[in-house]
Amino acid sequence: MEPSFDLLAILNVVGVAQALLLAAALFTVRRGNREANGVFAFLLLTISVLLCGGVLTHTRHVFQFPHLAQLHNPFAFLAAPLSYFYVQTLTTKRFVFTKRTLLHFIPSLLCLIYLLPFYFQSSAEKISYLSAAIQRYPVSWRVRTGLLYLQHLFYLVLLMRTASAHLRRERVKRIDRLWVRSLILVFVVVWCVGLLRFLFAHRVETNLLTPLLLTIFVYATAFVALRRPEVLAGAGDVIAASIATSAAPKRYERSTLTSEQGERYLQKLLRVMEIEKPYRDGELTLQKLAARLSIAPQHLSQTINERLNQNFTDFVNAYRIEEAKRGLLDPTRKHYSILAIAEESGFNSKSAFNTVFKKHVQMTPSEFRKSSVA
Repeated sequence: MEPSFDLLAILNVVGVAQALLLAAALFTVRRGNREANGVFAFLLLTISVLLCGGVLTHTRHVFQFPHLAQLHNPFAFLAAPLSYFYVQTLTTKRFVFTKRTLLHFIPSLLCLIYLLPFYFQSSAEKISYLSAAIQRYPVSWRVRTGLLYLQHLFYLVLLMRTASAHLRRERVKRIDRLWVRSLILVFVVVWCVGLLRFLFAHRVETNLLTPLLLTIFVYATAFVALRRPEVLAGAGDVIAASIATSAAPKRYERSTLTSEQGERYLQKLLRVMEIEKPYRDGELTLQKLAARLSIAPQHLSQTINERLNQNFTDFVNAYRIEEAKRGLLDPTRKHYSILAIAEESGFNSKSAFNTVFKKHVQMTPSEFRKSSVA
C-alpha cells in the first residue's frame, strides 16, 4: 500500500502543529488560572497524538513506521477525563487533584495493557496485522471504539452537570459562560459525529472524520486565544484583579516585598494549603499561617490581596468550602451530620458554615448534598 497525502491529511497535520504551539504557550504562561492552563495544555497534547495516529493510518504511512501503529489508542481514553478536569478547573476555585483523580485514568491504562502484546511484535508482524485490519476492521477495534463512546457519554453527563451548576451562579461573567458552553457544544458534536461514524461508516477511509473536528476545534481555540486571550484559562479574572488593584488605594506603596518574592510566597502558600490543609484548623489566623510558612504576616497579607484579589478570610474559606463539598459528596461520610462536615473543614459553627457555603455555592449544604444524590 503506497503512502500518500491528501488535503484532509494536510489540514490535520497543520492542526497538530497548532495544538503543540498552543500547548507550549499554555505551559509557559505564568498568569491566570495555571491549573486550567496545564490541564488544557495536556488536552491539546492528547489531541495532537490522536491527530497523528489518524493521519498515519489514513495516509498509509503507518506501514513505513509500523512501530507507531496504535500508540495513540490509549490517549483516546484520556480526552474525555481531561475535558472534564479542564471544566472543573475553570468552574471550581483551586481544584485539587487527589489520589481519587487517578481513577479517571484507569480506562487508558487498561487499553495500554491490552495493546502491549501488539507493541512488542516485530515490524513484519505489525504490517501483516495492519494490512488485514485495513481490509476488514477487527472485532477488537469495534469493541474498543464502542467502549470509548460509552466512556465519552459518561463524561458528557458529568460535564453538563458541572457546567449547569457553574452557569447558575450570578457572578459568572458572560464571556466565561460562552466559553464553557462552547466547550460542551464541541464535546457533543464530536461525540455525535463519532458515534454516527461508528454505527454507519466504521472503516479506515473515514477515520479522519472525527480528527478533522478536533482540528477545527484547535483552529477555533487559536483564533479565540488571539482575539480574546482573557477567555482561556480564567485569564479574565487576573485582568479584572489587576484593574481592581490599580484602582484601589496603594496600600503597599512602601512595602519591601518584591515581585519575585511575591510569586515565590504565593506558590509556597498554595502548596501548603493543598498538601498540609492548615485551613482545617478552626482557629487559623493570618499570624499562625504566616509563622507556619516563615513569611512576615504583612507580606503574606499583601500576597493574598494583590495576587489573588482576596482577603485572608475569603481565601481560607474558599478552601474550607471545597473541603466541605468533598465531604458532602463522599459516600463513606454520608452518615456524617452537616455540622461534623463543617467542623472537619475548619468552621466553628453551623450558622457560619451555612452562610459562607451559600455565598460560594448558591445553595445550602443540605440542598447541595441532596442535589448530588439526585
